[in-house]
Amino acid sequence: MTRDDLLAALQIVHQELEQANDLDDADVSRLRQTMSEIQEVLDKSGEETGSFSDQINESARRFEESHPVLTNTLGRIADMLQQMGI
Repeated sequence: MTRDDLLAALQIVHQELEQANDLDDADVSRLRQTMSEIQEVLDKSGEETGSFSDQINESARRFEESHPVLTNTLGRIADMLQQMGI
């Protein structure tokens, strides 16, 4: 997986969040914050980073039944982050 794949997956998450009116506001806010943090890490490429894959996986579990596309995309993002060592 490449950086571009990850950026494309992040874009899908943002689109899904815009279309999902039935999500809990706190969950959406937490997920948006995590996506922003991932974007910041990507923008600072090469700097020391923490792991986001656990946060992404936790968010994916929350949306598993109601939003399968979002869940699938979040799972892919977590996998990509692990492969990139982020």
